[in-house]
Amino acid sequence: MKREFLRGLGLEEDTVQKIVDEHHDTLRQFKDKAQKADLLQEQLDKANQELENRDKQITDLQKAKDGDNQELKDKLEQYKQENSQYQADMKELKLNNAIKLAVAKDANDANDVLLMLDKSTLELQEDGTVKGLEDAVKALQETKPYLFANNQPNGRTPNDGESLKGKANITKEDFKNMSYTEHVALLNSNPEKYRELTK
Repeated sequence: MKREFLRGLGLEEDTVQKIVDEHHDTLRQFKDKAQKADLLQEQLDKANQELENRDKQITDLQKAKDGDNQELKDKLEQYKQENSQYQADMKELKLNNAIKLAVAKDANDANDVLLMLDKSTLELQEDGTVKGLEDAVKALQETKPYLFANNQPNGRTPNDGESLKGKANITKEDFKNMSYTEHVALLNSNPEKYRELTK
């Protein structure tokens, strides 16, 4: 959002600054979600590297295996079991990360959605998408709508900025449901209350 555009609307300089600050705060939320996605990808890459290392250990042991060496056979069996468990854990991690990335833009907290989601019918595809996820998310949105962000504006539009002036009994819930225009009106009419609600 450009300051020149806001100034062109005839807004005062301190009002322009407040709107720009609010806009930056909103962008910061999207940046945080992008960083979370990068972290999940980093975890996935690390897990894939560990899996490759384990496969190499098994291959090396098979090459060095002596027919009657029981200790080596036991070690090989142990590695096979560990690798099997690791592959199962890896599959679960990939599925969880794919779900988190898919719901990140709509969910208040992707971890909460992951905990409540019925994963029994979900299947991770080769392309990284999750078969059955859309239906599972819709079902969860119907039963537990509070887990998802409400993208529909549901605040009331004040007749003018003065309608919020002096209101000291606005709760955080009320503030959350207010429109952008109401936020600006509250900021202009009652800056202390606005700062209290945005903490």
